Amino acid sequence: MSKDYYEALGVNKGASKEEIKKAFYQLAHKYHPDKKGGNEAKFKQVNEAYQVLSDDAKRSKYDQFGSQFENMGAGYGGSQQGGFGGFDTSGFS
Repeated sequence: MSKDYYEALGVNKGASKEEIKKAFYQLAHKYHPDKKGGNEAKFKQVNEAYQVLSDDAKRSKYDQFGSQFENMGAGYGGSQQGGFGGFDTSGFS
């Protein structure tokens, strides 16, 4: 299930940082779990959206890759045991 952070904050994709911040503060106030009628799940969703959209680097990756942006670019790192791409090559000469 993909997350739409813009929808969560009720802003469009071209929203400025100020618009995002304003939307976050309004919704965080509305859904804060300590408030009567608050909603912890929605509060967490709004907070997560703001954490991504308020950071220029994260927002850029989100816009490019969608909600799975944090999993992109992991690639094939080297193995902690040596070898190539996680494969032990010690038996090859």
